[in-house]
Amino acid sequence: MSFTYVTVTIHGKASKRVKMLVDTGSTYIVLNPEVIKELGLIETPYTVELVLADKRKVRAKLFLAEVEVHGRRGPAFVAELDTPTPLLGVYALETLGLKVNPTTGKLEEISPEGGYLLTTDCTPYKMH
Repeated sequence: MSFTYVTVTIHGKASKRVKMLVDTGSTYIVLNPEVIKELGLIETPYTVELVLADKRKVRAKLFLAEVEVHGRRGPAFVAELDTPTPLLGVYALETLGLKVNPTTGKLEEISPEGGYLLTTDCTPYKMH
């Protein structure tokens, strides 16, 4: 089994490109507190319980960011945890309409549009 790494652009008050390990066992994006502070991510009022690879349980604050992978952009929750390797979890992958091909280890599109992609079109939606 190989590991899949991808460059993710994370947008908060600042933006940064971060090399992340794609972790299909992780729900959220996981970043250390220094990177979250540097990006100026929006803190939510929520905390989550995470189960680590060694089965320990820890609580983590949740932040909101906009993420971009392979030209696809969308909102994502970021868990704050002192980790040596940033992780890209399944919520962000699904939001962006991406999955990991287990044979090639590459990211692939699930659908042409993705789940909740953001656009720069500011035209108000009109009900018919």
